[in-house]
Order: sequence, then C-alpha cells, then structure tokens
Amino acid sequence: MTRRTAGIVGGGHNALVTAVTLARAGLDVTVLEQADEVGGCLWTQRHATGVLLERGAWEHGGVREVADALRLAEHGLEYVDHPLLAGFVFGDGERRLFWSDVDRTAAELGADGPAYRALVERARSLFGMLDAFPAPPTLTEVAAALAGLRGGDDLFRSLLMPAETLLSATFEDPHLVTALGLYASHSQVPVWAPGSGMMALVLPSGHGHTSCRPVGGSGALPAALGAALAAAGGRVRTGALVTALAPAAAGGGIVTLASGEQLDFDVVVSSVDLPRTSALLGAAAPRMQRSAVGLHSGHFNICELTVSLVYSTPPDLPAMAVDPAAVWFAADRLEDLRRGFGEVVAGRLPSSPWSMVGQVAQPPDVAGGAVWLSSIVPLHRADGPWTPVAERAAADHVIDSVARILGVDLRTHLVDVVVSGPATWGERLAGDGNPNHLDNTIDQLLGWRPPGHADLSTELGWLHLTGAGQNPGGGLSGASGLAAAASVLSAGPGRRTGAVNRLSAEARGLARGLSAYRSMRKGTLR
Repeated sequence: MTRRTAGIVGGGHNALVTAVTLARAGLDVTVLEQADEVGGCLWTQRHATGVLLERGAWEHGGVREVADALRLAEHGLEYVDHPLLAGFVFGDGERRLFWSDVDRTAAELGADGPAYRALVERARSLFGMLDAFPAPPTLTEVAAALAGLRGGDDLFRSLLMPAETLLSATFEDPHLVTALGLYASHSQVPVWAPGSGMMALVLPSGHGHTSCRPVGGSGALPAALGAALAAAGGRVRTGALVTALAPAAAGGGIVTLASGEQLDFDVVVSSVDLPRTSALLGAAAPRMQRSAVGLHSGHFNICELTVSLVYSTPPDLPAMAVDPAAVWFAADRLEDLRRGFGEVVAGRLPSSPWSMVGQVAQPPDVAGGAVWLSSIVPLHRADGPWTPVAERAAADHVIDSVARILGVDLRTHLVDVVVSGPATWGERLAGDGNPNHLDNTIDQLLGWRPPGHADLSTELGWLHLTGAGQNPGGGLSGASGLAAAASVLSAGPGRRTGAVNRLSAEARGLARGLSAYRSMRKGTLR
C-alpha cells in the first residue's frame, strides 16, 4: 500500500515535532525549510575560537515534556536540570530567587511569602481549569466557566488587568513586583497593557518543574529531531523556500518552491503564521483569509536583540553564583519596564534596558567562554532602518547596562561580540522579525490563536497548521507541533500504533489550554 505523503512547510521546532510524529505513524514526510539549516530560533553556533554561542533561544523547560515523549534522548539529546527557575538581580544589589520548590521560594520572599503562595494557587487554579476543556477555549468560554465558581469573577478580572496593576495590588516588595513583571513581559506584551495579567501568572505556575538546558546548546534539540526524523524514514530539504500552496485536482495539496519545482502531498502542515499561509494559498481558503484580516503582529513594535559575548577567560559573575547556569534577569526598577516599552513602541531603544543573562556551557576542550544576553529593541526604528552598525550600537548599550546592574566589567578578556538583531531575525525566520508570529495579546490566545483555527485544522482538509502562531502561542514548547500531528492523524488513515495513540492523547492535553505556559522559560525569542 502506498504511504500517505506529508509536506511540512518550515523547519522550526514545532514543524520538526510534527514531522517526527507523523513519520513514526507511517507517513512519508518531507520538511521544507527556506534557510540552510533547520531550527529557526534554536540557533547554536561555534565561534572561530571554538567557543559555543547561543544566537537565539536559551531555556528549554517548556519543551522538556515533548522531548521526553518523543524519546529524543535516544537520538543524542541530553538535558541538564537546574532547580532555580529564574533569578533576578537589581541595580541596587538586591536579588529575588524563584526555585522549583515553592516552599523555599515563599520563605525567601519574607513578608510577601503568603501573598505569593496565594498567587501560585490562583495560577494553578486557572491553568488547571483551562486544561479541563476538551479543546482550546475562547475567552468567552473561560468567562462562562469561571462565572459560576467562587472567586471566579475576580480571577477572570485579573486576566484582563495590566500585569503591573495585578502585581502591585498583590505585593508590597517593589523588587518582587519588578521580577514577576519582567518575566511576564517576555511574552512581548508590555506590563502596562490590558490583558497582560495572564502572563503575570506564568512564573508562579511553574513551581514543581525545573529549568533545563541541552548539552551542546539549543541546537542540540533540532539536531535530535532531525536524527529522529531520519530514523523514521523522513527527510529535510533546506534551501527550499515555499512560494505557493494550492489544492491538487486529485486531492491533497501542491507546494510550489521558489525554484519553480512543484511537489504533491496528501497532507500539508504549515508552520508559518496564518496571514502568510493565507497569502500562499491566494483565494483558495476564504475563511482563513477572513480570519487573517483581524490578526496583528508587531503591535508593540518589539523585537529581540540577542548578544553573544565571546571571552578568552570567562568573567566572574558573583551575583549569579548561587546557580551560574540558571536563567537570570538583570534590571533596575519597574519604572524602567514602563518607560522602556513606551520607548520601543515609539521606535527608540530603551534608555535603561533590562536583559536576560546566561553563561553558556562549553565543551571540556574549550578554554574560553560565552555570556548570552537577550533584551528588546524596536522592530522598526524611528531614525531609520537597522544596519550592522546600529545593531552593534544597541548591543553595546545593553552590555553597559547589564555590567552596571551586575556590578562587573564585561569587557575584560572580551574577544568578540556577535549580535542577532531585527534584521537578522527577519532574514532567518523569513518574516517580520516577530518569532511569536502573532502578538501574545489576550485577543490572540487560547481558542483565538487564531480565531477559527485553534484546532489546527483548516477548511481545506489536506492543510493543517502549527507553529508559534497557533495555540498555546510563542515560546519553546513543541505543543502545537505535537497537536498538529494529532490533528493530521485523526483526519485521515494512518498506521495507528499504540505509541501514536499515546502521543496524540498527549498532544491534545498539551495544547488544550496554556499547559505549555506553565513551564515556559525563555523559549523562543521573547
């Protein structure tokens, strides 16, 4: 019997998760990636000195569950766990630490400990309720479900609040407010924006999980996915830019490449965002076109600036000594978040930038080291386009700010500075530079990510969706990739093994609500 064929448009981690799952189910799978390597925002590079650099994503706590379900350890993926979920260092020398152990975390927060425990329970109640829905709920359905519950009205209102309003009303400690606000804002939604209150619950909901990072850098995840795909009989084609999608006369879909080559597949999964997928289809999917009109990306003009500092001798960072390999944030005050996001919206660099900070683990034979910084900059500058000179100036601005906050000299023994800015991400991701595909605003989450397509199917029976623009949203989770595979398998014939049924069930659970957010760390650029 001829095997069903599947074409996967894009080679990010969600696309690869879909590909591996479908290949193991017996489909003949081809991944089509426009770049010269797969991975998207998972980008590890070796410097000329031999030092490993992280050019994109850093933290893998949110994707660990899917990686384990796909048995990627059998294909060389090894994770190192860290009990510190996130650490925060402030300009006045204060620190706030959030451990996997909620009791330890609350105890170290002093007088705000009981209020923090209450917020943890609120977050668990919310995400537990979302997980109970058989399909991703819209906000209307969430409101209806909460209306009859004791305290439900107050919980729903907290989702609609700005994150800074919710946090300031809950805690006395300004450093704690800033820490949780900073973590929430890495959804690329400002702390003062209505509806960002949901993101303020992300870190409190993560207790019980661990922070983790792959040995060999973030690129080890797409490498393991690629190896698993090859072992299952699938293949990856790089340099394969998709320029059109169309229905085939005999059923299935036709994928046209920039080279003019046309490929026929029984099923196609698009991992690019819905507006671009709709554009590739032209007039073939009117319902999808109508849905795409009301979506927005880059509403807050936010893009990621990732800075890799290469050293001959790694710097000593005493403020991070409690767990040097964990995810750390360097910031001054909540006021800097308010003002900084406003400056970015206006097309200017934050005057007092904050940043994520990580020390990149190196192979035993490498003498040097690397520090990874991740901050935000405007996607579109008010004073002209991004250039390599402009990206380096922005990087120097962030380096100086982080050095001041940490109280260290980050330029001693510095060999090189490698920057990934808006121009870099626009080219690598073949998009507008927003790795979340859609803004993570409350009108584009859950069952509205995107409206009418949260189940990852489309009006064209042969076309399914995955990627950061699908529920549960941006970030490194793999949830939509697994759910897309489940959608394909439930829509047509396939070799239904027990393992495939198990993965399909896990996919539905992961993508049901905001499950991935519960353990989301610094996934993709955010």
